[in-house]
Amino acid sequence: MSLPGTSFSIFIALLAAATACTHFMTPNPLFVRNLIDFSLTFSSSVIPSTIPYKLERSHHNHHHDKKTIQNICDDFPPDFPPPDTNTTSILCVDRNGCCNFTTVQSAVDAVRNFSAKRTTVWINSGIYFEKVIVPKMKPNITFQGQGYASTAIVWNDTANSSHGTFYSGSVQVFATNFIAKNISFMNVAPIPRPGDVGAQAVAIRVAGDQAAFWGCGFFGAQDTLHDDRGRHYFKDCYIQGSIDFIFGNGKSFYEDSRLYASEFSSLKY
Repeated sequence: MSLPGTSFSIFIALLAAATACTHFMTPNPLFVRNLIDFSLTFSSSVIPSTIPYKLERSHHNHHHDKKTIQNICDDFPPDFPPPDTNTTSILCVDRNGCCNFTTVQSAVDAVRNFSAKRTTVWINSGIYFEKVIVPKMKPNITFQGQGYASTAIVWNDTANSSHGTFYSGSVQVFATNFIAKNISFMNVAPIPRPGDVGAQAVAIRVAGDQAAFWGCGFFGAQDTLHDDRGRHYFKDCYIQGSIDFIFGNGKSFYEDSRLYASEFSSLKY
């Protein structure tokens, strides 16, 4: 089954879009159930990967209708991203092609190995359907989203599909000094039924030392946040799951963050 075609992916997308960026989400079980039922009527076509342009109809003039084609990138700042400095570099990701990269992984790949600079990967609003790995040789990277209800990295691997829970993460961070701000990490694999084997589905695996997350969301069911190893800091974050949804050997501090245990067992499948 393709990723955009899974009903749970649409449920998560709708749930995130329905929330206000300035408030933590407190899902109502009935509301969640209705969203899941509603999502089953949709196909993957409701989530386009790109939006090439938009059409605007002009006023009637001499009995002729005119259509003005406006490029979706016209409103994008022409001088962004700014030039590199001696200590910082900014890479821009926009899924509509309005800046350097259209995928987060391609931006990560472009970062120089073992760079001492702080490289900010600025990620525009949108849902990025991809699996992202930040390897050990890419330290000092920041993922800067536009709000945890506006920007998300989403994939749907499970322990079965990836040959182990540790490898199922939608995002996997092995580098040191990683930072994420105002972005969500999601695993939208099907919700496991009681007794399912190999259904663990990690949203993010954090295996690098000195990682920090500000205003981030972590969404999944079983094994959402793999706090694998190293020292990590979470501030003003929202973490949602059902079974063992925070696990690992990391030495982490969670400050002003909210944990939500979903009662998925009460939902219809």
